Amino acid sequence: MDEVTKLKDFFSRILDYKTQILIRVAIIGVVIGVIAVAFRVSTEKLVAFFFQVSNSGEHWLKWILLPVFCATGGLIASVVTCKVAPDAKGSGIPQVKHVLNSSGQNIQLRTVVAKFLGGVAGIASGLSLGREGPTIQIGAGIASKLSRLLGGKHRKRAIASGAGAGLAAAFNTPIAGVMFVIEELDRNFSSLSLGPAIVASVSAAMTCRMLYGDFFTFHFQCDCPVNAVTLIAFIALGIFSAIAGTYFQRSVLVSSDLFKQYLGFLPPWLWGAVAGLLTGIVGIWLPQALGGGHTTLEGVLAGAYAWSLIPLIFLAKYLLTVLAYGSGVPGGIFAPALILGALLGSALGHLLDLMFPAMNIDPASFAFVGMGAFFTAISRAPITSIVMLFELTGNYHLVLPLMFACIIANISAERLKEGSIYANLLEKDGINIREFGMPSYLQRFSVEDAMTKKLDTIEETMTLKELHDLFDHSDHTGFPVLSEQGNLVGIITHHDMHEAFDLQIDQSTPVSEIMSSDLKVVSVNDNLHTAILRLYEYKIGRLLVVDEHQKNKLVGIMTRSDIINFEANQELDY
Repeated sequence: MDEVTKLKDFFSRILDYKTQILIRVAIIGVVIGVIAVAFRVSTEKLVAFFFQVSNSGEHWLKWILLPVFCATGGLIASVVTCKVAPDAKGSGIPQVKHVLNSSGQNIQLRTVVAKFLGGVAGIASGLSLGREGPTIQIGAGIASKLSRLLGGKHRKRAIASGAGAGLAAAFNTPIAGVMFVIEELDRNFSSLSLGPAIVASVSAAMTCRMLYGDFFTFHFQCDCPVNAVTLIAFIALGIFSAIAGTYFQRSVLVSSDLFKQYLGFLPPWLWGAVAGLLTGIVGIWLPQALGGGHTTLEGVLAGAYAWSLIPLIFLAKYLLTVLAYGSGVPGGIFAPALILGALLGSALGHLLDLMFPAMNIDPASFAFVGMGAFFTAISRAPITSIVMLFELTGNYHLVLPLMFACIIANISAERLKEGSIYANLLEKDGINIREFGMPSYLQRFSVEDAMTKKLDTIEETMTLKELHDLFDHSDHTGFPVLSEQGNLVGIITHHDMHEAFDLQIDQSTPVSEIMSSDLKVVSVNDNLHTAILRLYEYKIGRLLVVDEHQKNKLVGIMTRSDIINFEANQELDY
Protein backbone atom coordinates (compact mmCIF):
# COMPACT_ATOMS: atom_id res chain seq x y z
CA MET A 1 0.00 0.00 0.00
CA ASP A 2 1.54 3.35 -1.02
CA GLU A 3 1.75 6.44 1.17
CA VAL A 4 -1.16 8.22 -0.55
CA THR A 5 -3.48 5.30 0.12
CA LYS A 6 -2.36 5.14 3.75
CA LEU A 7 -3.02 8.86 4.16
CA LYS A 8 -6.51 8.56 2.61
CA ASP A 9 -7.34 5.64 4.88
CA PHE A 10 -6.13 7.59 7.92
CA PHE A 11 -8.33 10.61 7.16
CA SER A 12 -11.33 8.40 6.34
CA ARG A 13 -11.09 6.91 9.84
CA ILE A 14 -10.85 10.18 11.79
CA LEU A 15 -13.10 12.45 9.67
CA ASP A 16 -16.75 12.18 8.66
CA TYR A 17 -17.72 12.02 5.01
CA LYS A 18 -18.78 15.66 4.62
CA THR A 19 -15.61 16.97 6.23
CA GLN A 20 -13.52 14.82 3.89
CA ILE A 21 -15.28 16.38 0.89
CA LEU A 22 -14.72 19.93 2.13
CA ILE A 23 -11.03 19.26 2.80
CA ARG A 24 -10.71 17.70 -0.64
CA VAL A 25 -12.24 20.68 -2.50
CA ALA A 26 -10.22 23.12 -0.35
CA ILE A 27 -7.04 21.41 -1.58
CA ILE A 28 -8.38 21.52 -5.13
CA GLY A 29 -9.11 25.25 -4.77
CA VAL A 30 -5.57 26.00 -3.57
CA VAL A 31 -4.02 24.12 -6.50
CA ILE A 32 -6.31 25.91 -8.97
CA GLY A 33 -5.43 29.26 -7.39
CA VAL A 34 -1.71 28.59 -7.87
CA ILE A 35 -2.21 27.56 -11.50
CA ALA A 36 -4.44 30.59 -12.19
CA VAL A 37 -1.76 32.93 -10.84
CA ALA A 38 0.84 31.15 -12.97
CA PHE A 39 -1.42 31.59 -16.02
CA ARG A 40 -1.94 35.27 -15.32
CA VAL A 41 1.70 36.06 -14.54
CA SER A 42 2.93 34.14 -17.60
CA THR A 43 0.56 36.10 -19.82
CA GLU A 44 1.57 39.44 -18.31
CA LYS A 45 5.30 38.67 -18.58
CA LEU A 46 4.96 37.77 -22.25
CA VAL A 47 2.90 40.90 -22.94
CA ALA A 48 5.57 43.03 -21.23
CA PHE A 49 8.28 41.31 -23.29
CA PHE A 50 6.43 41.90 -26.58
CA PHE A 51 5.82 45.54 -25.65
CA GLN A 52 9.46 46.11 -24.72
CA VAL A 53 10.81 44.55 -27.92
CA SER A 54 8.35 46.30 -30.22
CA ASN A 55 9.15 49.70 -28.69
CA SER A 56 12.92 49.26 -28.50
CA GLY A 57 13.65 50.12 -32.15
CA GLU A 58 12.50 52.56 -34.78
CA HIS A 59 8.82 53.55 -34.87
CA TRP A 60 8.32 51.87 -38.25
CA LEU A 61 9.61 48.62 -36.78
CA LYS A 62 6.42 48.27 -34.73
CA TRP A 63 4.47 48.00 -37.99
CA ILE A 64 6.37 44.78 -38.70
CA LEU A 65 6.92 43.38 -35.21
CA LEU A 66 3.35 43.62 -33.93
CA PRO A 67 1.76 41.55 -36.73
CA VAL A 68 4.67 39.08 -36.52
CA PHE A 69 4.28 38.68 -32.75
CA CYS A 70 0.50 38.22 -33.02
CA ALA A 71 0.83 35.73 -35.86
CA THR A 72 3.54 33.76 -34.02
CA GLY A 73 1.47 33.55 -30.83
CA GLY A 74 -1.61 32.51 -32.78
CA LEU A 75 0.42 29.86 -34.62
CA ILE A 76 1.78 28.40 -31.36
CA ALA A 77 -1.69 28.36 -29.81
CA SER A 78 -3.19 26.63 -32.87
CA VAL A 79 -0.42 24.03 -33.14
CA VAL A 80 -0.64 23.16 -29.43
CA THR A 81 -4.43 22.82 -29.66
CA CYS A 82 -4.62 20.85 -32.90
CA LYS A 83 -1.69 18.53 -32.22
CA VAL A 84 -2.02 17.95 -28.45
CA ALA A 85 -5.68 18.33 -27.43
CA PRO A 86 -8.43 19.53 -29.81
CA ASP A 87 -10.77 19.75 -26.78
CA ALA A 88 -8.71 22.73 -25.60
CA LYS A 89 -10.00 24.98 -28.37
CA GLY A 90 -12.16 27.98 -27.71
CA SER A 91 -13.59 29.05 -24.39
CA GLY A 92 -13.65 25.72 -22.57
CA ILE A 93 -16.88 26.52 -20.75
CA PRO A 94 -19.07 24.55 -23.22
CA GLN A 95 -16.77 21.54 -22.75
CA VAL A 96 -17.12 21.76 -18.96
CA LYS A 97 -20.89 22.08 -19.30
CA HIS A 98 -20.93 18.93 -21.46
CA VAL A 99 -18.90 16.96 -18.90
CA LEU A 100 -21.21 18.01 -16.07
CA ASN A 101 -24.40 17.15 -17.94
CA SER A 102 -23.47 13.76 -19.38
CA SER A 103 -21.79 10.53 -18.43
CA GLY A 104 -18.65 8.98 -19.85
CA GLN A 105 -17.07 12.39 -20.43
CA ASN A 106 -13.92 13.69 -18.78
CA ILE A 107 -11.33 16.44 -19.09
CA GLN A 108 -7.96 14.90 -19.88
CA LEU A 109 -4.76 16.16 -18.30
CA ARG A 110 -3.31 16.87 -21.74
CA THR A 111 -6.29 19.17 -22.36
CA VAL A 112 -5.34 21.13 -19.24
CA VAL A 113 -1.73 21.43 -20.39
CA ALA A 114 -2.73 22.46 -23.92
CA LYS A 115 -5.22 24.98 -22.54
CA PHE A 116 -2.56 26.56 -20.35
CA LEU A 117 0.17 26.76 -23.00
CA GLY A 118 -2.13 27.66 -25.89
CA GLY A 119 -4.05 30.18 -23.81
CA VAL A 120 -0.91 31.96 -22.64
CA ALA A 121 0.52 32.08 -26.19
CA GLY A 122 -2.70 33.31 -27.80
CA ILE A 123 -3.79 35.89 -25.23
CA ALA A 124 -0.29 37.26 -24.64
CA SER A 125 0.26 37.72 -28.37
CA GLY A 126 -2.73 40.06 -28.56
CA LEU A 127 -5.60 37.85 -29.75
CA SER A 128 -8.88 39.28 -28.48
CA LEU A 129 -9.71 36.58 -25.94
CA GLY A 130 -9.93 36.37 -22.14
CA ARG A 131 -8.23 34.20 -19.55
CA GLU A 132 -11.40 33.26 -17.63
CA GLY A 133 -12.53 30.52 -20.06
CA PRO A 134 -9.17 28.73 -19.92
CA THR A 135 -8.96 28.95 -16.13
CA ILE A 136 -12.48 27.54 -15.79
CA GLN A 137 -11.65 24.53 -17.98
CA ILE A 138 -8.23 24.15 -16.34
CA GLY A 139 -9.88 24.31 -12.91
CA ALA A 140 -12.44 21.67 -13.88
CA GLY A 141 -9.72 19.40 -15.30
CA ILE A 142 -7.50 19.75 -12.24
CA ALA A 143 -10.48 19.08 -9.97
CA SER A 144 -11.32 15.92 -11.90
CA LYS A 145 -7.76 14.60 -11.64
CA LEU A 146 -7.25 15.52 -7.98
CA SER A 147 -10.65 14.13 -7.03
CA ARG A 148 -9.60 10.74 -8.35
CA LEU A 149 -6.21 10.90 -6.62
CA LEU A 150 -7.77 11.95 -3.30
CA GLY A 151 -10.41 9.23 -3.44
CA GLY A 152 -13.43 11.41 -4.24
CA LYS A 153 -16.67 9.60 -5.08
CA HIS A 154 -18.73 12.51 -6.40
CA ARG A 155 -16.32 13.50 -9.15
CA LYS A 156 -18.75 15.76 -11.03
CA ARG A 157 -19.45 17.75 -7.91
CA ALA A 158 -15.70 18.31 -7.66
CA ILE A 159 -15.53 19.31 -11.35
CA ALA A 160 -18.31 21.88 -10.87
CA SER A 161 -16.55 23.27 -7.80
CA GLY A 162 -13.24 23.38 -9.69
CA ALA A 163 -14.83 25.29 -12.55
CA GLY A 164 -16.23 27.86 -10.11
CA ALA A 165 -12.81 28.11 -8.47
CA GLY A 166 -11.31 28.78 -11.89
CA LEU A 167 -13.58 31.79 -12.45
CA ALA A 168 -13.03 32.97 -8.88
CA ALA A 169 -9.28 32.83 -9.41
CA ALA A 170 -9.38 34.50 -12.84
CA PHE A 171 -11.27 37.61 -11.68
CA ASN A 172 -10.79 37.51 -7.89
CA THR A 173 -14.57 37.01 -7.60
CA PRO A 174 -15.33 34.00 -5.33
CA ILE A 175 -19.08 34.69 -5.01
CA ALA A 176 -19.51 35.11 -8.75
CA GLY A 177 -17.63 31.84 -9.23
CA VAL A 178 -20.24 30.00 -7.17
CA MET A 179 -23.15 31.76 -8.85
CA PHE A 180 -21.83 30.99 -12.35
CA VAL A 181 -21.74 27.28 -11.52
CA ILE A 182 -25.36 27.37 -10.36
CA GLU A 183 -26.73 29.59 -13.14
CA GLU A 184 -24.87 28.28 -16.16
CA LEU A 185 -22.79 25.14 -15.62
CA ASP A 186 -24.83 22.91 -13.31
CA ARG A 187 -28.41 24.05 -12.93
CA ASN A 188 -29.38 20.92 -11.01
CA PHE A 189 -27.18 22.05 -8.13
CA SER A 190 -28.76 21.17 -4.78
CA SER A 191 -28.89 23.80 -2.07
CA LEU A 192 -27.02 21.37 0.16
CA SER A 193 -24.32 21.01 -2.48
CA LEU A 194 -23.18 24.62 -2.26
CA GLY A 195 -20.61 23.83 0.42
CA PRO A 196 -17.94 22.34 -1.87
CA ALA A 197 -18.40 25.07 -4.50
CA ILE A 198 -18.06 27.82 -1.91
CA VAL A 199 -15.02 26.26 -0.25
CA ALA A 200 -13.26 25.69 -3.59
CA SER A 201 -13.95 29.24 -4.82
CA VAL A 202 -12.91 30.88 -1.57
CA SER A 203 -9.70 28.84 -1.26
CA ALA A 204 -8.80 29.59 -4.90
CA ALA A 205 -9.47 33.33 -4.49
CA MET A 206 -7.56 33.49 -1.19
CA THR A 207 -4.60 31.73 -2.80
CA CYS A 208 -4.62 34.27 -5.64
CA ARG A 209 -4.79 37.16 -3.22
CA MET A 210 -1.84 35.86 -1.20
CA LEU A 211 0.29 35.24 -4.29
CA TYR A 212 -0.80 38.13 -6.52
CA GLY A 213 -2.30 40.79 -4.26
CA ASP A 214 -5.58 41.71 -2.57
CA PHE A 215 -7.33 44.46 -4.51
CA PHE A 216 -10.32 45.10 -6.71
CA THR A 217 -9.70 44.22 -10.36
CA PHE A 218 -11.04 47.58 -11.58
CA HIS A 219 -11.19 50.96 -9.85
CA PHE A 220 -14.42 52.81 -10.50
CA GLN A 221 -16.06 55.86 -8.93
CA CYS A 222 -19.68 56.69 -9.69
CA ASP A 223 -20.67 60.35 -10.25
CA CYS A 224 -23.99 59.76 -12.02
CA PRO A 225 -27.21 60.57 -10.14
CA VAL A 226 -29.77 57.78 -10.13
CA ASN A 227 -33.27 59.13 -10.71
CA ALA A 228 -36.35 58.24 -12.75
CA VAL A 229 -34.92 59.69 -15.97
CA THR A 230 -31.52 58.00 -15.78
CA LEU A 231 -33.20 54.76 -14.67
CA ILE A 232 -35.16 54.74 -17.93
CA ALA A 233 -31.90 55.28 -19.80
CA PHE A 234 -30.34 52.33 -17.98
CA ILE A 235 -33.31 50.14 -18.91
CA ALA A 236 -32.85 51.21 -22.54
CA LEU A 237 -29.21 50.20 -22.18
CA GLY A 238 -30.40 46.72 -21.18
CA ILE A 239 -32.43 46.46 -24.41
CA PHE A 240 -29.57 47.73 -26.58
CA SER A 241 -27.22 45.28 -24.86
CA ALA A 242 -29.60 42.41 -25.61
CA ILE A 243 -29.70 43.32 -29.30
CA ALA A 244 -25.94 43.78 -29.61
CA GLY A 245 -25.25 40.71 -27.46
CA THR A 246 -27.52 38.53 -29.59
CA TYR A 247 -25.74 39.60 -32.78
CA PHE A 248 -22.40 38.97 -31.09
CA GLN A 249 -23.60 35.53 -30.04
CA ARG A 250 -24.67 34.68 -33.59
CA SER A 251 -21.36 35.98 -34.95
CA VAL A 252 -19.36 33.74 -32.62
CA LEU A 253 -21.50 30.74 -33.59
CA VAL A 254 -20.77 31.16 -37.31
CA SER A 255 -17.14 32.21 -36.90
CA SER A 256 -15.67 28.71 -37.26
CA ASP A 257 -17.86 28.08 -40.32
CA LEU A 258 -16.43 31.19 -41.95
CA PHE A 259 -12.91 29.90 -41.40
CA LYS A 260 -13.86 26.59 -42.99
CA GLN A 261 -15.52 28.37 -45.89
CA TYR A 262 -12.78 30.88 -46.71
CA LEU A 263 -9.65 29.22 -45.28
CA GLY A 264 -10.57 25.57 -45.75
CA PHE A 265 -7.58 25.17 -48.10
CA LEU A 266 -5.27 25.75 -45.10
CA PRO A 267 -4.74 23.20 -42.30
CA PRO A 268 -6.56 24.23 -39.08
CA TRP A 269 -3.27 24.62 -37.21
CA LEU A 270 -2.53 27.65 -39.41
CA TRP A 271 -5.82 29.42 -38.68
CA GLY A 272 -4.48 30.93 -35.47
CA ALA A 273 -1.59 32.47 -37.37
CA VAL A 274 -3.99 34.09 -39.86
CA ALA A 275 -6.13 35.45 -37.01
CA GLY A 276 -3.01 36.73 -35.24
CA LEU A 277 -1.69 38.43 -38.37
CA LEU A 278 -4.97 40.29 -38.98
CA THR A 279 -5.20 41.16 -35.28
CA GLY A 280 -1.69 42.62 -35.32
CA ILE A 281 -2.46 44.75 -38.38
CA VAL A 282 -5.57 46.20 -36.73
CA GLY A 283 -3.60 46.67 -33.49
CA ILE A 284 -1.17 49.04 -35.20
CA TRP A 285 -3.95 51.67 -35.38
CA LEU A 286 -6.18 50.49 -32.50
CA PRO A 287 -4.06 48.81 -29.79
CA GLN A 288 -7.03 49.18 -27.40
CA ALA A 289 -8.72 46.28 -29.21
CA LEU A 290 -5.91 43.80 -28.53
CA GLY A 291 -5.65 41.07 -25.92
CA GLY A 292 -7.84 40.45 -22.90
CA GLY A 293 -8.53 44.18 -22.67
CA HIS A 294 -7.87 44.86 -18.98
CA THR A 295 -6.13 48.18 -19.70
CA THR A 296 -8.81 49.18 -22.18
CA LEU A 297 -11.58 48.50 -19.69
CA GLU A 298 -9.82 50.55 -17.03
CA GLY A 299 -9.58 53.40 -19.53
CA VAL A 300 -13.29 53.20 -20.37
CA LEU A 301 -14.28 53.22 -16.67
CA ALA A 302 -11.94 56.15 -16.06
CA GLY A 303 -13.39 58.11 -18.99
CA ALA A 304 -10.02 58.25 -20.72
CA TYR A 305 -11.29 57.82 -24.29
CA ALA A 306 -12.91 60.45 -26.47
CA TRP A 307 -16.50 59.69 -27.48
CA SER A 308 -15.51 59.57 -31.17
CA LEU A 309 -12.98 56.77 -30.53
CA ILE A 310 -15.30 54.47 -28.58
CA PRO A 311 -17.41 53.20 -31.56
CA LEU A 312 -14.19 52.36 -33.45
CA ILE A 313 -12.80 50.37 -30.50
CA PHE A 314 -16.16 48.59 -30.13
CA LEU A 315 -16.25 47.59 -33.80
CA ALA A 316 -12.61 46.45 -33.80
CA LYS A 317 -13.00 44.51 -30.54
CA TYR A 318 -16.17 42.86 -31.81
CA LEU A 319 -14.60 41.70 -35.08
CA LEU A 320 -11.26 40.65 -33.56
CA THR A 321 -13.01 38.57 -30.88
CA VAL A 322 -15.11 36.78 -33.48
CA LEU A 323 -11.96 36.29 -35.60
CA ALA A 324 -9.91 34.90 -32.70
CA TYR A 325 -12.65 32.56 -31.48
CA GLY A 326 -13.36 31.23 -34.96
CA SER A 327 -9.70 30.29 -35.41
CA GLY A 328 -10.05 27.75 -32.59
CA VAL A 329 -7.25 29.00 -30.34
CA PRO A 330 -7.78 28.64 -26.57
CA GLY A 331 -9.34 31.68 -24.97
CA GLY A 332 -12.56 32.92 -23.44
CA ILE A 333 -15.23 35.38 -24.55
CA PHE A 334 -16.08 36.32 -20.96
CA ALA A 335 -13.64 39.27 -20.75
CA PRO A 336 -14.26 40.53 -24.31
CA ALA A 337 -18.00 40.54 -23.57
CA LEU A 338 -17.42 42.74 -20.52
CA ILE A 339 -15.35 45.17 -22.60
CA LEU A 340 -17.91 45.30 -25.40
CA GLY A 341 -20.62 45.98 -22.84
CA ALA A 342 -18.57 48.76 -21.26
CA LEU A 343 -17.93 50.36 -24.66
CA LEU A 344 -21.60 50.12 -25.60
CA GLY A 345 -22.67 51.65 -22.30
CA SER A 346 -20.06 54.39 -22.52
CA ALA A 347 -21.18 55.30 -26.05
CA LEU A 348 -24.79 55.63 -24.88
CA GLY A 349 -23.66 57.65 -21.88
CA HIS A 350 -21.69 60.06 -24.08
CA LEU A 351 -24.67 60.41 -26.43
CA LEU A 352 -27.06 61.24 -23.57
CA ASP A 353 -24.53 63.67 -22.12
CA LEU A 354 -24.35 65.50 -25.44
CA MET A 355 -28.15 65.57 -25.73
CA PHE A 356 -28.88 66.52 -22.10
CA PRO A 357 -25.81 68.34 -20.71
CA ALA A 358 -27.74 69.65 -17.72
CA MET A 359 -28.27 66.14 -16.34
CA ASN A 360 -24.54 65.65 -15.58
CA ILE A 361 -24.56 62.12 -16.97
CA ASP A 362 -21.38 60.15 -16.29
CA PRO A 363 -20.58 57.84 -19.26
CA ALA A 364 -18.45 55.65 -16.96
CA SER A 365 -21.57 54.73 -14.97
CA PHE A 366 -23.26 53.56 -18.14
CA ALA A 367 -20.11 51.63 -19.01
CA PHE A 368 -20.31 49.87 -15.63
CA VAL A 369 -23.95 48.86 -16.15
CA GLY A 370 -23.31 47.95 -19.77
CA MET A 371 -20.69 45.40 -18.71
CA GLY A 372 -23.24 43.42 -16.75
CA ALA A 373 -26.07 43.83 -19.26
CA PHE A 374 -24.03 42.72 -22.28
CA PHE A 375 -22.58 39.70 -20.49
CA THR A 376 -26.08 38.76 -19.30
CA ALA A 377 -27.32 38.91 -22.89
CA ILE A 378 -24.86 36.23 -24.05
CA SER A 379 -24.63 34.08 -20.90
CA ARG A 380 -28.24 34.33 -19.62
CA ALA A 381 -26.76 34.50 -16.12
CA PRO A 382 -28.03 37.82 -14.66
CA ILE A 383 -27.28 37.02 -11.02
CA THR A 384 -23.69 36.12 -11.87
CA SER A 385 -23.33 39.38 -13.80
CA ILE A 386 -24.68 41.49 -10.95
CA VAL A 387 -22.56 39.83 -8.28
CA MET A 388 -19.45 39.82 -10.46
CA LEU A 389 -19.63 43.57 -11.12
CA PHE A 390 -19.76 44.24 -7.38
CA GLU A 391 -16.75 42.03 -6.77
CA LEU A 392 -14.77 43.46 -9.69
CA THR A 393 -15.22 47.10 -8.66
CA GLY A 394 -16.51 47.18 -5.08
CA ASN A 395 -19.16 49.67 -6.28
CA TYR A 396 -22.64 49.35 -4.77
CA HIS A 397 -24.05 52.74 -5.77
CA LEU A 398 -25.49 51.54 -9.09
CA VAL A 399 -27.12 48.38 -7.76
CA LEU A 400 -30.65 49.31 -8.93
CA PRO A 401 -29.70 50.31 -12.49
CA LEU A 402 -27.46 47.26 -12.80
CA MET A 403 -30.21 44.88 -11.66
CA PHE A 404 -32.81 46.48 -13.95
CA ALA A 405 -30.51 46.45 -16.98
CA CYS A 406 -29.38 42.85 -16.45
CA ILE A 407 -32.90 41.50 -16.05
CA ILE A 408 -34.16 43.48 -19.06
CA ALA A 409 -31.18 42.25 -21.10
CA ASN A 410 -31.85 38.66 -20.08
CA ILE A 411 -35.56 38.77 -20.98
CA SER A 412 -34.98 40.63 -24.25
CA ALA A 413 -32.11 38.38 -25.37
CA GLU A 414 -34.16 35.25 -24.66
CA ARG A 415 -36.87 36.55 -26.98
CA LEU A 416 -34.32 37.23 -29.72
CA LYS A 417 -32.40 33.94 -29.40
CA GLU A 418 -33.07 31.08 -27.02
CA GLY A 419 -30.24 29.74 -24.86
CA SER A 420 -26.87 30.98 -23.69
CA ILE A 421 -23.89 31.19 -26.00
CA TYR A 422 -22.32 28.18 -24.27
CA ALA A 423 -25.40 25.98 -24.78
CA ASN A 424 -25.65 27.16 -28.41
CA LEU A 425 -21.99 26.27 -29.03
CA LEU A 426 -22.67 22.75 -27.77
CA GLU A 427 -25.78 22.43 -29.93
CA LYS A 428 -23.73 23.56 -32.91
CA ASP A 429 -21.45 20.58 -32.26
CA GLY A 430 -24.48 18.27 -32.14
CA ILE A 431 -24.63 18.07 -28.34
CA ASN A 432 -28.03 18.82 -26.83
CA ILE A 433 -27.94 19.49 -23.09
CA ARG A 434 -31.34 18.66 -21.60
CA GLU A 435 -31.57 20.34 -18.22
CA PHE A 436 -34.09 19.65 -15.49
CA GLY A 437 -36.17 16.49 -15.41
CA MET A 438 -35.39 13.09 -13.91
CA PRO A 439 -33.94 11.28 -16.95
CA SER A 440 -31.55 14.17 -17.56
CA TYR A 441 -30.55 14.10 -13.90
CA LEU A 442 -29.68 10.39 -14.02
CA GLN A 443 -27.88 10.83 -17.34
CA ARG A 444 -25.48 13.24 -15.70
CA PHE A 445 -23.95 10.50 -13.54
CA SER A 446 -21.98 7.48 -14.67
CA VAL A 447 -22.33 3.92 -13.42
CA GLU A 448 -18.93 4.35 -11.79
CA ASP A 449 -20.38 7.00 -9.46
CA ALA A 450 -22.90 4.58 -7.90
CA MET A 451 -21.65 1.04 -8.44
CA THR A 452 -20.36 -1.32 -5.73
CA LYS A 453 -16.64 -1.82 -6.26
CA LYS A 454 -16.04 -4.41 -3.53
CA LEU A 455 -16.70 -7.75 -5.22
CA ASP A 456 -16.77 -11.39 -4.24
CA THR A 457 -15.93 -13.55 -7.23
CA ILE A 458 -15.13 -17.21 -7.86
CA GLU A 459 -12.90 -19.01 -10.37
CA GLU A 460 -14.33 -21.19 -13.10
CA THR A 461 -12.38 -24.19 -11.76
CA MET A 462 -14.30 -24.21 -8.45
CA THR A 463 -16.30 -27.45 -8.00
CA LEU A 464 -20.04 -27.67 -7.41
CA LYS A 465 -19.40 -28.93 -3.85
CA GLU A 466 -17.12 -25.96 -3.06
CA LEU A 467 -19.76 -23.64 -4.46
CA HIS A 468 -22.40 -25.22 -2.20
CA ASP A 469 -20.19 -24.64 0.84
CA LEU A 470 -19.57 -21.04 -0.22
CA PHE A 471 -23.29 -20.30 -0.55
CA ASP A 472 -23.88 -21.81 2.91
CA HIS A 473 -21.48 -19.27 4.45
CA SER A 474 -22.57 -16.28 2.37
CA ASP A 475 -25.69 -14.18 1.97
CA HIS A 476 -25.00 -13.66 -1.74
CA THR A 477 -27.47 -15.03 -4.27
CA GLY A 478 -24.90 -15.21 -7.04
CA PHE A 479 -21.23 -14.81 -7.94
CA PRO A 480 -19.41 -13.54 -11.03
CA VAL A 481 -17.13 -16.22 -12.46
CA LEU A 482 -13.58 -15.39 -13.56
CA SER A 483 -11.09 -17.36 -15.62
CA GLU A 484 -7.64 -18.22 -14.32
CA GLN A 485 -6.40 -15.09 -16.11
CA GLY A 486 -8.92 -12.94 -14.22
CA ASN A 487 -11.30 -12.35 -17.14
CA LEU A 488 -15.07 -12.34 -16.68
CA VAL A 489 -16.52 -15.50 -18.25
CA GLY A 490 -19.91 -16.00 -16.59
CA ILE A 491 -22.18 -15.79 -13.57
CA ILE A 492 -23.51 -18.48 -11.25
CA THR A 493 -26.58 -18.06 -9.04
CA HIS A 494 -28.09 -19.94 -6.12
CA HIS A 495 -30.84 -21.11 -8.48
CA ASP A 496 -28.28 -22.51 -10.95
CA MET A 497 -26.66 -24.54 -8.17
CA HIS A 498 -29.95 -26.07 -7.01
CA GLU A 499 -30.87 -26.98 -10.58
CA ALA A 500 -27.55 -28.82 -10.86
CA PHE A 501 -28.30 -30.79 -7.68
CA ASP A 502 -31.81 -31.61 -8.91
CA LEU A 503 -30.25 -33.00 -12.10
CA GLN A 504 -27.83 -35.02 -9.92
CA ILE A 505 -24.78 -33.56 -11.59
CA ASP A 506 -21.49 -34.76 -10.09
CA GLN A 507 -20.37 -32.49 -7.26
CA SER A 508 -16.82 -32.48 -8.62
CA THR A 509 -18.06 -30.78 -11.79
CA PRO A 510 -16.42 -27.36 -12.28
CA VAL A 511 -18.57 -24.25 -12.16
CA SER A 512 -17.72 -23.52 -15.79
CA GLU A 513 -19.99 -26.42 -16.81
CA ILE A 514 -23.14 -25.04 -15.19
CA MET A 515 -22.63 -21.25 -15.12
CA SER A 516 -24.50 -18.86 -17.38
CA SER A 517 -22.41 -17.12 -20.02
CA ASP A 518 -25.29 -14.85 -21.11
CA LEU A 519 -24.00 -11.82 -19.22
CA LYS A 520 -26.03 -8.69 -18.55
CA VAL A 521 -23.43 -5.93 -18.38
CA VAL A 522 -23.02 -2.19 -18.49
CA SER A 523 -19.88 -0.21 -19.14
CA VAL A 524 -18.30 1.76 -16.32
CA ASN A 525 -18.96 4.95 -18.33
CA ASP A 526 -22.62 4.25 -19.13
CA ASN A 527 -24.99 6.59 -17.32
CA LEU A 528 -27.36 5.65 -14.50
CA HIS A 529 -30.40 6.20 -16.70
CA THR A 530 -29.12 3.52 -19.08
CA ALA A 531 -28.38 1.18 -16.16
CA ILE A 532 -31.85 1.40 -14.63
CA LEU A 533 -33.48 0.87 -18.05
CA ARG A 534 -31.48 -2.33 -18.52
CA LEU A 535 -32.38 -3.59 -15.05
CA TYR A 536 -36.07 -3.30 -15.92
CA GLU A 537 -35.60 -4.57 -19.48
CA TYR A 538 -33.83 -7.75 -18.35
CA LYS A 539 -36.03 -8.10 -15.23
CA ILE A 540 -32.97 -8.75 -13.06
CA GLY A 541 -31.67 -7.34 -9.81
CA ARG A 542 -28.05 -6.72 -10.73
CA LEU A 543 -25.81 -5.76 -13.65
CA LEU A 544 -22.14 -6.61 -14.01
CA VAL A 545 -20.01 -3.52 -14.65
CA VAL A 546 -17.13 -3.93 -17.08
CA ASP A 547 -14.30 -1.71 -18.22
CA GLU A 548 -15.06 0.57 -21.17
CA HIS A 549 -12.19 -0.78 -23.27
CA GLN A 550 -11.83 -4.33 -21.90
CA LYS A 551 -15.31 -5.86 -21.93
CA ASN A 552 -14.11 -8.99 -20.08
CA LYS A 553 -12.61 -7.01 -17.19
CA LEU A 554 -15.01 -6.88 -14.22
CA VAL A 555 -14.78 -3.65 -12.22
CA GLY A 556 -18.02 -3.60 -10.18
CA ILE A 557 -21.66 -4.53 -9.80
CA MET A 558 -24.77 -2.36 -10.10
CA THR A 559 -28.09 -2.99 -8.34
CA ARG A 560 -31.31 -1.04 -7.97
CA SER A 561 -30.33 -0.37 -4.36
CA ASP A 562 -27.05 1.21 -5.49
CA ILE A 563 -28.95 3.70 -7.67
CA ILE A 564 -31.51 4.48 -4.96
CA ASN A 565 -28.81 5.01 -2.32
CA PHE A 566 -26.80 7.19 -4.70
CA GLU A 567 -29.82 9.42 -5.38
CA ALA A 568 -30.41 9.78 -1.65
CA ASN A 569 -26.77 10.74 -1.09
CA GLN A 570 -27.05 13.47 -3.71
CA GLU A 571 -29.62 15.19 -1.53
CA LEU A 572 -28.20 14.34 1.89
CA ASP A 573 -24.46 14.66 1.24
CA TYR A 574 -22.36 17.46 -0.07
